[in-house]
Amino acid sequence: MRNFEASAKRHIEEIRTKKFSIGKKKPNPLTLDLHNAVTGLSAELYHKDIYFLMELIQNAEDNEYRKGVEPTLEFVLTRKGITGTGAPATLLVLNNEVGFSKKNIESICSVGCSTKKGKRQLGFIGEKGIGFKSVFLVSSQPHIFSNGYCIKFTEEPNQDCGIGYIVPEWVSGEPSLSIISAVYGNNNVLPTTTIILPLKPEKVEAVRAQLSALHPELLLFLSKIKRLYVHGYDPKSEALADDVSTISICSDTGHKKLCAKSENAHVVQLSVKENMSTTEEMCNYYLWRQTFPVKPANRVSTRMDVEEWVITIAFPFGNRLKRGTSSVGVYAFLPTAMVTNFPFIIQADFILASSRESILLDNIWNLGILECVPAAFANAFEFCVKEISLFSSVGQAFQFLPAQASPIFRFNILRESIRSKLQGLNIIPCEVFSGERHFIRPMLAVRGVVPRFRDLLVQIKREGAVLSGLSSLTKVLHSSLDLQEYNAVLDYLVVPCAYLSGWYVRCIKFFSELVLQLSDDVYIELLDFISDNDKESMILNSINTIPLLKYINRDKILELGTIAKTTSEVPKIRYAMDLEIHTWLSKWNMVFGCPNNMYFLPNSTWKALLNHRRSSFLRDWLLKKARVKSCSATAYASSLFSHLTNKEPNLVVSLVHFLYQAHRKRLISDDKLFELCNLMPIIDGTGHVKIHRTVTLVSALGSKWVKLFGPQNPFVEFGYVDIGDVYAKSSPLIGESAPQEELLHFVFKYSNALDLPEFHPPNVALHIASSGLSCDQAFLLLDWVRSLCSPVPTYFIESIRNGRWMKTYTGSYCSPRQAIIPDEKGKAMFDMMKHVMEDVSILDLEFYMNRLTVYEDELKFLGVGFNSHDVQRLVTDRFQFLASPGMSKECTFSLMTFITLCRAKGMVDQCWLDLLKEKKWLKIHKGYNAPKGSILLPSELEAETCLKITNLPFVDTAFYGGKLGTFLSELRLLGVTYDMEEVQKLIAQNVTLPANWSTMTSSCGLLILKCIRWLGSEAAGFINKINRQPWTKTTFGFKSPEETVLSDPRWGSLVSVLQVPVMDEVYYGNEIRDFTKELKDLGVGVDTSRASKTVAAQFSSLLSSSRLAPANVMSLLACIRELSQTMSLKCAELKWLLSEKWMKTRHGYKNPRESILSGSKWRSISSFVELPLIDCNHYGLGIYKFRAELEMLGVIVDYQGGAPLVAKGLHSPIEGSALETADAVDGIISLLKYIKCLMSSSPYEPLPEEFLENIAKSSCFKTRTGYKIPGECVLFNPAWDLILKRSDVPTIDENFYTTDISVYKNQLRSIGVKVDPMDVCSLLAALLYSQTETSLITRIYAFLKEFDWSPQVLDKHNSQVWLPNPKGTGLWVNSQDCVLYDKGNLFGTSSVFLDKFYEKELLPIFASAFGVAESPSTNNYLELWNSWTLRDNSQVTVEECSSFWKYVVDNWNSELEDLLQKNLNKLPATISMAEEIYLINKEEVFIADDLQLKEIFLSFDKAPLFVWCPNSTCMIGLCKIYEALGVRKISESVECNVGQILSLEHWEKVEPRDGLIGRGLIKIILGFLACPLVNMPLEMRYEAAESILNLSVYKSEKPIQVSYRLPIQVDNGQMPSVSAAAEVEKLKLVQWEKGSKRLLIHKPAFEEGKANLEFVSSFADELAQGLLAQEANTLSKIIQMAFMFDFNEKEVDFLLMKENLQLLVEDEQFLAAVFVSFGEHERVYQKRSHNKTEQAGSPTDMVAFKKLRHE
Repeated sequence: MRNFEASAKRHIEEIRTKKFSIGKKKPNPLTLDLHNAVTGLSAELYHKDIYFLMELIQNAEDNEYRKGVEPTLEFVLTRKGITGTGAPATLLVLNNEVGFSKKNIESICSVGCSTKKGKRQLGFIGEKGIGFKSVFLVSSQPHIFSNGYCIKFTEEPNQDCGIGYIVPEWVSGEPSLSIISAVYGNNNVLPTTTIILPLKPEKVEAVRAQLSALHPELLLFLSKIKRLYVHGYDPKSEALADDVSTISICSDTGHKKLCAKSENAHVVQLSVKENMSTTEEMCNYYLWRQTFPVKPANRVSTRMDVEEWVITIAFPFGNRLKRGTSSVGVYAFLPTAMVTNFPFIIQADFILASSRESILLDNIWNLGILECVPAAFANAFEFCVKEISLFSSVGQAFQFLPAQASPIFRFNILRESIRSKLQGLNIIPCEVFSGERHFIRPMLAVRGVVPRFRDLLVQIKREGAVLSGLSSLTKVLHSSLDLQEYNAVLDYLVVPCAYLSGWYVRCIKFFSELVLQLSDDVYIELLDFISDNDKESMILNSINTIPLLKYINRDKILELGTIAKTTSEVPKIRYAMDLEIHTWLSKWNMVFGCPNNMYFLPNSTWKALLNHRRSSFLRDWLLKKARVKSCSATAYASSLFSHLTNKEPNLVVSLVHFLYQAHRKRLISDDKLFELCNLMPIIDGTGHVKIHRTVTLVSALGSKWVKLFGPQNPFVEFGYVDIGDVYAKSSPLIGESAPQEELLHFVFKYSNALDLPEFHPPNVALHIASSGLSCDQAFLLLDWVRSLCSPVPTYFIESIRNGRWMKTYTGSYCSPRQAIIPDEKGKAMFDMMKHVMEDVSILDLEFYMNRLTVYEDELKFLGVGFNSHDVQRLVTDRFQFLASPGMSKECTFSLMTFITLCRAKGMVDQCWLDLLKEKKWLKIHKGYNAPKGSILLPSELEAETCLKITNLPFVDTAFYGGKLGTFLSELRLLGVTYDMEEVQKLIAQNVTLPANWSTMTSSCGLLILKCIRWLGSEAAGFINKINRQPWTKTTFGFKSPEETVLSDPRWGSLVSVLQVPVMDEVYYGNEIRDFTKELKDLGVGVDTSRASKTVAAQFSSLLSSSRLAPANVMSLLACIRELSQTMSLKCAELKWLLSEKWMKTRHGYKNPRESILSGSKWRSISSFVELPLIDCNHYGLGIYKFRAELEMLGVIVDYQGGAPLVAKGLHSPIEGSALETADAVDGIISLLKYIKCLMSSSPYEPLPEEFLENIAKSSCFKTRTGYKIPGECVLFNPAWDLILKRSDVPTIDENFYTTDISVYKNQLRSIGVKVDPMDVCSLLAALLYSQTETSLITRIYAFLKEFDWSPQVLDKHNSQVWLPNPKGTGLWVNSQDCVLYDKGNLFGTSSVFLDKFYEKELLPIFASAFGVAESPSTNNYLELWNSWTLRDNSQVTVEECSSFWKYVVDNWNSELEDLLQKNLNKLPATISMAEEIYLINKEEVFIADDLQLKEIFLSFDKAPLFVWCPNSTCMIGLCKIYEALGVRKISESVECNVGQILSLEHWEKVEPRDGLIGRGLIKIILGFLACPLVNMPLEMRYEAAESILNLSVYKSEKPIQVSYRLPIQVDNGQMPSVSAAAEVEKLKLVQWEKGSKRLLIHKPAFEEGKANLEFVSSFADELAQGLLAQEANTLSKIIQMAFMFDFNEKEVDFLLMKENLQLLVEDEQFLAAVFVSFGEHERVYQKRSHNKTEQAGSPTDMVAFKKLRHE
């Protein structure tokens, strides 16, 4: 051994000297490259701690082992360091391989020089080339002890050569082999190779967690390692811990070489044991191994030496071994992290991603392997299915199919490929009906055949039916696989379902051929199966056309019908519920010939159906699906009606026999019989069948209606049917008959047959009333009329009223309406109007035997007159008839006389008069018209004139003569108008001017004016109608009134010059002057105002027609001069001249106010401003003679008035060529002067918008850098010289202009020149981003800061800030990337902080003007927080945490809440009393809202449980923020179990609380909760006090053992994380169970009272921590002090005063309401008793308290 060690030591020294030049003067030039290569490779490949374990396992698999040795790998984790390096723990990796050789050592001291390169075909699985070096992730000084080598490597570069990781150092001190042997166990033989890894402090928990999570299937695809151990070492016990985890391969059996050389299969038994005390878990895995040649297209450089792909498919028997991990689906010798959701494992030589978590799915090598997997799986599965010895059942193999989809897209494609392969194989076990089994392809099998159907087949076979023709039964899935648990895999294989594939339908179709051979019982069972499976399948829709339903046809033969036909009720299959009735109806059905295709079930079939166990269900199904219905005698009778249409009478008689016999058998009720008999067909008196009828009449023999109508029924066509005598005969049917004439009376009774006068007539004319009736017939008719009920048929009664059937004294017959039976007054009136009453007669009373008075009401109803009123009615009816066009004047005068007579007797019928008013019988000039609306002209008005201008209906007085004037009052009653005032208004309102004006006379015109006068204030509408029509005669012909003026000498020659129409007074005469007011209303110019408007209109007309030549204008100006000299003509009267554009200027026609009389002063500005100067060339120089008249009209003649036109004249920007003239400077100054004039004349109005737009675009101002537009110029203020240089901005060159331009400061400001500091700031801000000189930019910032400038709208996205550097240059950065201050230097270089670049005084401008945040934003804080979560130790400092959460508390709102909920996954938490703050998933920590519970869990130190919450006033509310972010409260999450409490019977109740809960205690609680430190609201204080008062107190001899459990949602990521729950136990003297409102106390401690300070403290802590989350300690101390004085009120009051606590008035009232005096000091709480608890005192105190709270 010593020789090995010496040789090994010399080898190490040789490597250090030769390779790394240690001890040599010349350093190795490759040292730095080597160090960088190792560092880069380690950082690049592995990011998670677990993968160093995978590398070590992979190395162990690639190692060599001696023959007979079981390859084993062991991991031992110590609880403290054993290497002397200061590591808190050490991981030992022990392997019983042959040990390290020199070549291995040299390889490990190199980069990329693995000894396994090019040996993949020999079974080596290492690939990444880093291997052992991955241990540096968890250890900074790994050690190797093997074959005499005792070396270590360090992460830090060697001091001698500057290289880390690969420089070996000999270990001469700790750890020694003796220490290693002690750790491993002195009694155990130390394996050849031991790797010692002193762990980094931050990696200890991570390594421990990953060791516990090693996948149990690790060994499954390793060819060498058979056993793996993981255990710990406790140095205190100096022995291996008993928590040994063992993974091992127990057996490897069942090796089978198949016919194909590339295939073999075997079974591996894998076991896992967590520790010594747990049972061993085992699982068998069936492994199918198959090789495939590597395709040339899939070769890669890293596998050039591999010729075959070896693919292994592993099928686990039973539950897979997981140990809490996920079921990995893909292995590359070792497990990846890929979960495929497949119930099998795929192992192959995949190329892995650098993280080892997954294979590279886009790698051509892997794609080639995946293409071969379906074939391997299909072969493996086919072997499994047919090798029965492997499995206990056929179905077990089918559990390996990938029925569930994979979350990995590429594996879903693989899943589909496997399906395609399987669908072509005979893998589905099937059975024929005899029970034999064979295999077929999935698509050929049928599944889902229910057992009941199989039983039905057995019954059919027992009855001797031949089933050989049903070949489809041979494809039924084997019963052992046709179970619900295999539905998913059968769906995956697309095995057709019996329901969906039509299999049942084919079977049933085959059975339909056997139905007539089957017994009724089996037949009903078949129907029962179909009905039972109807809802779950598509059977019914597919068997609709199969004949299955039995019935008896017309020939009494058994026949089968289909559901499709019975659903449409062809045929209709029926049955009666009672078997006897069913037989009776079947017989009648044969009599009627199966009406409407109605058939009945065979009696035997119906009997079998009734006796079936599910008879009710089957009947419902037959009704719903096939419309096979029950049929009663009533329903059958109803169905016969439509069948008997146009049938032989004997069937109609048979129907009555059927109804009669059904009634006798009490099968039809009387009510239903009445209904049926009223609907049934009837044979009438002529022997015809009547289907429909309205009224049924008794037979003609012996009826009254025959006496009136005769033997023929007059109403037969209206549905009035008389019953025939055929029903009186008797004949037997189906052995049953009725007595003679009983059938006829049966029909009379139940068909409601009627006779006169009972039946109601149809609404038709009664023809017998058209001629004379006998006395008896008349009285029969009157009796019929008397019996009529409402509504009375109109045509029927009118035919009686108008029929000539009544006998008169003259011997003739007349209608009732033409007949009277008058009294004396009536006779007198009749005689007076006899000449108009030619058609009215008096009835012959003797003919009617003086009995007519008995029917007075009926006769009056028919229209017969009886008295003077009736005579009057007849007369009025006559005149109503005569009132029509063409009525003679004699009739007219008779009508007037009759009206006069009626008025005298007070008998005027107003309704009759209203009718006469509307009828056109009165003669007018243009025909006939109704009296209402007609006009009788007074003699003062000429009809001829009125008719020319109106269309009114004037009465033709020439036709009627003067006699009509004697009936004026009667005419008024009839609506004729004759009052003078009313006539005048009507004429005025209805004037219609003629189309031909030549027909107008002067009298017509004057009449129109009179109409206006008559209308008065109502004439407006009439005037609007005529004032624009040319009916007025003027000097220029007919014109409208608005175009006309009344002559006035004041206008002189102006009227003639402008050709204004003047009223023709010669035509109208002097009378026209009497209507001045009416003319004025019409719009005639009768005064100066109106005349001027007319003249103006005429002027506009001349102007529009271009008839206003220069000569006309000069004449017009001359007239204006003349009128202004001869009369007081005001300018207002000539305003029509001011609005029109009639003045010719250089820029077109303008109105006078827009025109300028040109002069020399306009020259300098006119070069770039368009001015409307009057065109002297057009008018000549003579225009200047009328300067005064032009000025009077508004023409501009001076400097001041032209300013607005100068502004309007700038129609486009000033061009540069205009500024090159000699007058350019004067022009600009003149422009400023005009602006000044304009501003002074209208100080509150802005300059014209167009002017400002054009001047703003004009580069018209000379600056130091050339001409600029006003908006780019600055009028520099000398006061700014201290901050800004004139060259910094485009300043106006004041020396260029001849005058001091600063005097026009206001005018310059108005056109956009920057004059004010804020405007200059805006300009500087716009020019800022184009600057790159730091000094200039700083001056601009200073100027902006001086005047506190900020933009109107801040665009933060495009805002930038200049960052200078010492060289005077710099760069522009986005302002959102900048912050003003980093007060705590928390962010480092993550943001740009401007206080490092600019003076403090300058910083505010960046916030106000450029949107730079004063402090970091929420996103900055979130990014910072997330960067902390990536730290290896997952820790933050107190300062960091305080700064972050102080920002959250200060800025908390709903928006921040939403942001943190989405982006903040980890929160600060602490372990026990430690100061370290960890960042933990928020699902794993709790809010310590209950300090008592928090105190209990402080002993739990395995992982952080509580969110960090400092005791600081600035952090008040942090717990609520945690709660809003989803952190659970400990009070709501903890599961508490009191060990000793079985029931309250084991506890002794304290009565009455022995002074524990009294007035003094409640007073302390209320006072403390109301203090400013807590400031609890009133309602919450009351609830807190009541929660104490409502407690029931119980005591026990033993301390209370309480188990507390916190369920934790585990995160499998980095530590610190914990197991599924945190559990602690505690013995307590006091326990408050809030849910049950109980206080449990330890009896011995309670009895000691205040002498037991632990009990006093526990009592106070329990109450205080149960009430408050914060400040509970202070409340507990006060309660403890009060307890020591037995809560005496005096001492309590003193204690409250000492602690500066005071009860509020409301709290005093609360105490008074809930406590009553009981002795001197004792207080007892009053509460409502719900169970058996006692009550003390009166309950009214609590009622008073509740009332007080509500008030």
